[in-house]
Amino acid sequence: MIELRAAGESDRELLWLIQSTSMRPAVEATWGWDESFQRSYFDEHYGAVPFQIVRVNGHDAGMLCWEVGPDHVFLRNVALLPEFQGHGIGTEVIRAVMTEAADRGVPVRLQVLKANRAQHLYERLGFHTYAETPTHFQMTR
Repeated sequence: MIELRAAGESDRELLWLIQSTSMRPAVEATWGWDESFQRSYFDEHYGAVPFQIVRVNGHDAGMLCWEVGPDHVFLRNVALLPEFQGHGIGTEVIRAVMTEAADRGVPVRLQVLKANRAQHLYERLGFHTYAETPTHFQMTR
């Protein structure tokens, strides 16, 4: 069973673990991984947007962050610990965000590193690229 709970200050280290383990391969392929820079950046921005903890069968498995804008829902971050990847959990969480956007009558937008294999998941869910930077695809559905 998948549940979401609001993340609090006591979840900082869990969120860092999820962020660093799930994003490291794509960040490393794009810019290289500088542990001290990545940790400083995370700490500086922690709490700037509300995160939710993804729980699977009572276990903390990942994180989700999305925001409602006037004309779209922005999927800021969805990430799972490696042992929870590849089991349909991310798909289910993203579909819940897509349902929320559909109920509001707006699209979902996101940004994904070109080196991130999650791009293929987003494409399977019906997202398409509408713009790109040297490092990212901007996608919508």
